[in-house]
Amino acid sequence: MDSSPMERFVQLIVAGSIVLVGALWLVAIFEWGSTLWIVGIVLAVLGIGGLAAGIVSELEASVL
Repeated sequence: MDSSPMERFVQLIVAGSIVLVGALWLVAIFEWGSTLWIVGIVLAVLGIGGLAAGIVSELEASVL
């Protein structure tokens, strides 16, 4: 099933936001330098990437 550009935009924004919030909780709860803290940092970067991809995809769609 093919999703519309707006649905894809919303999916990326929501998924990126959820991952980012979870990652920030991991970073806040666990000790600096621990394995789970590092996992939180990696997930935060992925969450920011998801948010950025969603925003950029919507900007590109509106320009075209």
